[in-house]
Amino acid sequence: MQFLQPMMFWALGLIPVLLLLHLLRPKPQQVEVTNLFLWQEILKERGQHVAFKRLRKNLPLLLQILLVILGALALAKPVWFYFSPKKGDMILVIDTSASMKTRQASGTRFDLARQKALELIDQLERHQKILLINAGYEPTIMSGFLEDANQAREMVNSLKPTDAPGKLEQAVYLALSFVDPAKDDTIYLITDGADASLPEILQMRQRIIPHIVTGGETNIGITKFEFRQELDRPQSYQIMLEVKNFSPTLLECPLRLSIDRSVIVDTTIFLESQEKRLLIFPYFGLISGIATAELDIEDDFAVDNTAYLSLTTTEDIWVLLVSKGNYFLEKLLETYPNVLVNKLEDIIPSSWEQQVMEHDIVIVDRLNFPPTPKGNFLLFDAYSPSIPVTPVGQVAFPQVYDWDSRHPIMANANLSNLIVEQAQQLQASDGAVHPLIETQQTGLMMSYEHEGLRAILLGFDIARSNLPLKVAFPVMISNIITWLNPHKLSLSVLQTQAGEPYPIHLSPFTESFSLRPPGERWQKQQVTENPVIYRETTKVGVYMIAEDKQTRYFTVNLVNEAESDIVPTIHGLDAIFPEETQEQEHIKTQQPLWMAFLLAVLGITMLEWYVWLKVG
Repeated sequence: MQFLQPMMFWALGLIPVLLLLHLLRPKPQQVEVTNLFLWQEILKERGQHVAFKRLRKNLPLLLQILLVILGALALAKPVWFYFSPKKGDMILVIDTSASMKTRQASGTRFDLARQKALELIDQLERHQKILLINAGYEPTIMSGFLEDANQAREMVNSLKPTDAPGKLEQAVYLALSFVDPAKDDTIYLITDGADASLPEILQMRQRIIPHIVTGGETNIGITKFEFRQELDRPQSYQIMLEVKNFSPTLLECPLRLSIDRSVIVDTTIFLESQEKRLLIFPYFGLISGIATAELDIEDDFAVDNTAYLSLTTTEDIWVLLVSKGNYFLEKLLETYPNVLVNKLEDIIPSSWEQQVMEHDIVIVDRLNFPPTPKGNFLLFDAYSPSIPVTPVGQVAFPQVYDWDSRHPIMANANLSNLIVEQAQQLQASDGAVHPLIETQQTGLMMSYEHEGLRAILLGFDIARSNLPLKVAFPVMISNIITWLNPHKLSLSVLQTQAGEPYPIHLSPFTESFSLRPPGERWQKQQVTENPVIYRETTKVGVYMIAEDKQTRYFTVNLVNEAESDIVPTIHGLDAIFPEETQEQEHIKTQQPLWMAFLLAVLGITMLEWYVWLKVG
């Protein structure tokens, strides 16, 4: 035992002062009384107790001296030195990147990581603290150094992996900034070993102990998904899809591409181990809606099996709909975010030409209209002198035998088993009229283009057919809008990579808007800047934005080849850091004893007070 403040032993100088005060205390005088001899006889009989009485009489002085001695010892700060294992605080770095969602025999890799983290927390010793770091796309400190193991367990249980790639190296650098070299803190890194930079990370410092969770190595994923517009052909696009097989064996995988409800590609691909293939598919039509690329396979890593794109045109298309009521057509037009519809039930001849000029496309449903020199028309059993097509009779249940699949309007449209209850028998008087859908008796659908006048004419009421129920219906309408008004259809793709902030551009007068992440509830957002930088993009899927009764979308995808490569990049960790085989270093540790002496002082003070009350 040693004393850190030996100068405080000067406090022992109070002992002579106590003795002096005790000697100067006035003594009682003896007085002779008549019955004194009787008491003297009694005292002789009990003489054996005199020594105890003297001790009892001087007990307060002895206690006061002991009090001074113990107080001086406490002020001198006594410490006891002993050797203990050298163990600093624990810094726990947990990987929450997308690859931690990889399935394995007993759940996911992250389930194993959580279990290992809880085991490490259980190993915390007395006075040892722990710091938790979430190694996600943006590494974050979950709290300061904690002594409460239960609180640390709650934080670990609250962690979830995201769909975003991780930044393990940044997380380790963040952990190193909290290491106290004097205490020899230890960093425990729990990851799946899929980060290519892991070997270099482990060399940053000796006391970085990795715990690799593995399991599940079969994966084929989408690493790129794009739509590109062809030059000088605004209605033509290329779909670019890159797929890679990260598995050690050959894989067969069904592939499906769709825009909203319309499937445009349905095929099967075969990829050798580590083979990467770029697939390009042509597309012609109106680009508006959610494009989805899907690999229909159950591998160990599902995050990269689906990719989304929110497709739209950069300008609004104004449509004039003249109809008494057409449920299917009206509902379909509502699904196009860039199509704005004005509706009329009747035609006023005096203002008709002006109304046509003010709209990009005019849709007329079962009404005849005045001559119009220019305009873009979609006609459902509607006729005009400007268009050289007239009805000359009616045909019941015409049988479709051919359609022009080479025409842009019929691209990706399958009209097999089309049923029409009744159609007009159409007669064309101009060679510029081109039949698109034909039966034995008449043409069901025709196109016409001449000197600024474009028209698509269907010679039947779609409500008396199964066309609105077929997948070809939205495909045809999209193609028709593209063909009638191609100059406004420059492509805009609204998407970002998982974890990357997404700018949301709003109206200057918007004060708040609502946003719905995939699979979650609507969240109201206040506008403090424009554009609003939305950072919670760690989940793959379609995000919905509602602003002033208008709904639009943007998408988030993983499309990260490094993150999709779920095979661990490091093996033989015992050679890098054989934690269990290293001899543990011992350090000289001091245990302060002043608190024990202080408690003794308090106890003796209470005893001295009690004796003073009894003895006086």
